[in-house]
Amino acid sequence: MPSGPYRGGKYSAFEAGTRIPFLVYWPAKIKPGKSEALICQVDFLSTFASMLGVNLDEDDGADSKDLYDALTGKTEQGRDHIVEHNLNGTLSIIEGDWKFIEPGNAPRINRNTNIELGNDTIPQLYNLKEDISEKNNLASEYPGKVVELSILLDEIKEQPDRLP
Repeated sequence: MPSGPYRGGKYSAFEAGTRIPFLVYWPAKIKPGKSEALICQVDFLSTFASMLGVNLDEDDGADSKDLYDALTGKTEQGRDHIVEHNLNGTLSIIEGDWKFIEPGNAPRINRNTNIELGNDTIPQLYNLKEDISEKNNLASEYPGKVVELSILLDEIKEQPDRLP
């Protein structure tokens, strides 16, 4: 299976649609290893600017974070959260081990590819550390976490400069 242990596929709110490996090779600066730091490609702007000593204007890449230390293995800390969206505009947020997918009425399956899109009329909550395949929706067991992540996602939607 091309998606390995991950559920969904391209354009899906599930991990197979959004999680990708990222390799960094710089023998003079980076020791071989593996990191689970949360990084988004929009972070390249601030990270590379920092690496190169380039000052960005305040409004340049407002949503970009300098994650040089995470990319070079100096820290395991990446972003504290990341917002994702699928083909139909369904938003999800990952914070720590938790992933919340907001409810919506979009189709559940892409009929052209027979891939689950992650859309559902009920909130979805997964612990990615314990359930990378997103098979066990924990929303009913952790309603407080659903509310917490839903509020964070709503706050981010109101302040686009906080994306991703």
